Amino acid sequence: MTTPLPALPDGVLSDVLDALGWADHQLVYAPALSAMRLVACQLDEFEHAARQSQGLGPVTDAFLLRCVGAGDPDFLTRPSPVRITGAIAVRRTWTAASGNLGGFVSFGARVAVLPRAVATRPSVAAQAIYHGFGVIAVENPGELIHPPACATAGERTWVHRQVEEIIYNALLQQARHPVPSAGIGRSAAG
Repeated sequence: MTTPLPALPDGVLSDVLDALGWADHQLVYAPALSAMRLVACQLDEFEHAARQSQGLGPVTDAFLLRCVGAGDPDFLTRPSPVRITGAIAVRRTWTAASGNLGGFVSFGARVAVLPRAVATRPSVAAQAIYHGFGVIAVENPGELIHPPACATAGERTWVHRQVEEIIYNALLQQARHPVPSAGIGRSAAG
């Protein structure tokens, strides 16, 4: 069962994407690694079309991914069908936001959307800057308080591929069943 995101006024996540320079990205809510995460990504149209022509859908199960990789070693090194740019955690506390985003460091930028009273605390600033988290106040989602660092791992592993496959699956599912904008922001349909 998925935990719903906190209710947000219309347009907040669109403004967050704009502030980050991610206006052309899709948002998906998916189980990336050990937690449900709101992930900003883009579909690689060429790779998606190639996979569709091959009848190859998302491979989200770790065991099946290893089996597919053993049968076709090129599968693990071929381009990802999605480009993951980062994750966004909309939370009430810094501890909750950083806890959700912490494990995502190898995949892209990490951004906490917090109440202004929390987002502007000196202790949050120190931790955000040190750990490379972006911070945005929910009351003014078009303004970056701290920009995110984007230090991703240089070498892709099968775990990276599994996360890409999970996000790819979520993006395709969302395209079939768009989520209302008040729930998580933009749907894959636009």
